[in-house]
Amino acid sequence: MGIMEENVGFIIVLLTHAAVASADPEVLCSSKPVTAALGEDATLQCLLRPPQDATNMTVEWHHEYLNLTVHLYEDRKDNPAEQKEHSEGRTSLFREGLTKGNLSLKLSAAVLSDAGRYRCSIHTDKLQKSCYVTLTVDLKAHHIIIINAVIAVIIVIITGSWTPQCLQLQAPPGPLVLKE
Repeated sequence: MGIMEENVGFIIVLLTHAAVASADPEVLCSSKPVTAALGEDATLQCLLRPPQDATNMTVEWHHEYLNLTVHLYEDRKDNPAEQKEHSEGRTSLFREGLTKGNLSLKLSAAVLSDAGRYRCSIHTDKLQKSCYVTLTVDLKAHHIIIINAVIAVIIVIITGSWTPQCLQLQAPPGPLVLKE
């Protein structure tokens, strides 16, 4: 093999490596829905692939169904002014993870209205990409007992009497179903 052939091979390897290194990252979210129990924390995963530092990017998390920005990171800091009352003080990014392309959102103390589809987006001068993740919020058994007790009180107030046959509640794992 001559010097010219070796140099051509080396240049091709270099160009291939440079093309891979300069490729725009993809934004990837979990394809499986995330489930959080009412009142518990949830992590909505969003990653840059290949991993790269996102500290100079704008990262936005948006609740699609409520049409709300739940978290905005720009100019190397969180921007709580864009956050609506619904999620105020309950969201955060994993700051140490941003340098490795981790754009995941931590949502604290999940409420039923948190359920829905979320969009994770990155923005730079040259790039705008998004992915979607779905959050479901489940009632635990003790929440159903509380709901059952509240419904029983309402029935007593309205009718003036209570018998256990007035209402049956189907317990999880199925959906919350009221039966007469």
